[in-house]
Amino acid sequence: MKSPRLPKEVFSIQILVLLSYSSIAILTLLPLFFEKLGGSPRHIGFLVGIFSFAAFFFRPFGGWLLSRANPKKILLAGCVMVLAATASHLLISRLDWFVIFLRIFHGVGFSLVILAALLIVVLIVQQSQRTYALGVVSTGFMLPLLVVPALAEEIIKRFGFFYFFLCAVFLAAIPVVYAILSRIRLDHFAEDEGIGSVGFFRLLKQRRILNIFLLTFIFEIGLSSSLSFVPLLAHQNPPMRAGYYYTCLALTAVFMRLVAGRWLKFWGNPRLLFPAFYFLSGGAVLIFLSQSSGMLCLSGIGWGFGVGILYPHLSALSVEGVSTNNKGKALSLFASSVDLGFALGPLTFGWLSQLLGVREAFLPLALILFLTPSVFLFLGRPSLFMGEIGKNGESKPDQP
Repeated sequence: MKSPRLPKEVFSIQILVLLSYSSIAILTLLPLFFEKLGGSPRHIGFLVGIFSFAAFFFRPFGGWLLSRANPKKILLAGCVMVLAATASHLLISRLDWFVIFLRIFHGVGFSLVILAALLIVVLIVQQSQRTYALGVVSTGFMLPLLVVPALAEEIIKRFGFFYFFLCAVFLAAIPVVYAILSRIRLDHFAEDEGIGSVGFFRLLKQRRILNIFLLTFIFEIGLSSSLSFVPLLAHQNPPMRAGYYYTCLALTAVFMRLVAGRWLKFWGNPRLLFPAFYFLSGGAVLIFLSQSSGMLCLSGIGWGFGVGILYPHLSALSVEGVSTNNKGKALSLFASSVDLGFALGPLTFGWLSQLLGVREAFLPLALILFLTPSVFLFLGRPSLFMGEIGKNGESKPDQP
């Protein structure tokens, strides 16, 4: 069944997210720079993870800010912060407190960009289109991975890290200009449920939102670990190229979100979360077995299926049944779980890599990703993802 046409504002946000994330995608190879400066896997994991820790701790304030300010202005402010942080990487000469501060500032700026972008999409589309719309916008996270890391790899090998950072600055400047020039109307679709704003803890006490938070946290631990440490694994094995992994992951995820999201009638069903986690687990096993770029491609495809399903479904479920006044806070809780997972993923995986080795650390990761949905299936409670699932597969809205 073909989904209805989306408002044009959704595609404007998609382009802005794509442009903004391009500067983040090129910095997925930042661990190579930290390694050159003498960082150990544990140090690298900490510096990669502190970016998301900063975003995590800033989310509650970001959600509060978005409930009181125009999200378009917040979006522009976040883009400017990302540009300033990216340009400051040119000043790094050693791993010190300046690098930590820079990673924190960068994480706060990018958290504002993503939170404001997702809220704008939620406000301008109807609930029946929400999973598909968020899937379309979230392709902006995947499309840069098709070419940017591979291109960055070549820039580093041919020209060095200085030109690598110059390219990152250029990519960060484009969304600032686009955010200034683009026209996005927020009055395209509005809901007024007559329900006042509530606190973060009251939202989090809801069983459905809490389970979405936990599942997103596990998902992002796995994703951040693979994105951060596949380059180091490939660097230790010269026949392997990390760029192929990113390209296959991104291409598969984009296919799932654009094609499957538009044509599959069961797209949006929370039960799709189960096979998605199994795809991630299988992809982690393939990374462990990889001895060539071809195997990395296969693992990227497995990760792409899982990522293509999980992000739009979890983000849409996080605001389903939540009143308009509280959608920003619900999204900030969802984004907090993303940030926390992205922060702890490199930290824990860096510790495991120090203990077991980079390749061997992917086996316990695969086990965790496999057990997470298995526990829910064993308990026989797939409805934990929804307030209550009716006979037609739709959920009854929660309060607030």
